[in-house]
Amino acid sequence: MPLLIDGHNVIGAGVFPDIRLSDEHDEVLLIARLKVWKSRYKGKITVIFDRGIPGGKDKKLGGAGVEVIFAASPQQADDLIRRRIRGKAPNLVVVTNDEALRREARIHQVETWSALELVERLSAPQLQEDEPGTEARIEMSATEVESWLNLFTRANPGKASGATAGSSKGRRPKPSSANRKRKQGNRGTKKRKNKGKKRSGRK
Repeated sequence: MPLLIDGHNVIGAGVFPDIRLSDEHDEVLLIARLKVWKSRYKGKITVIFDRGIPGGKDKKLGGAGVEVIFAASPQQADDLIRRRIRGKAPNLVVVTNDEALRREARIHQVETWSALELVERLSAPQLQEDEPGTEARIEMSATEVESWLNLFTRANPGKASGATAGSSKGRRPKPSSANRKRKQGNRGTKKRKNKGKKRSGRK
């Protein structure tokens, strides 16, 4: 949003403890402050001051994204600001505490900020977006999860086999063939002994 600032009105509002209308170079101090803030603000900034000699754009004072205009006498900054308000520039924001200008802006549906709002909005540190991958929680789809698991399995076959072995915990190990034959032989011996006992009992 382009800002149109009523320069001397904002300085006279007392929102800057180190910039006053009584300062010899008050305009220079305000523009220097705005140039610092411009690094955080993407919109164009235009400041209009009263009674410049000879008037018009001051390219030496301006720069770094801040345009400086002095109203040529006998005009005042208010006259130039009203002209721009009536021009209805898209998304224009007028920064002033002057009630007459604020009413004019409302009539033409132009947004206004007070001098204090300007300081609060532009002096606040800009919030930085998290770099990709540094978010507190990263959401992944089921397909992405499966792809990462497959990739991990191929890269770490030992861990994959370990996971399979771990899943068989709690199961009884299968007996070997030698153990099975030994058990079968023991069962046959027990059966023959039992038959012998039955025969001796009949006599």
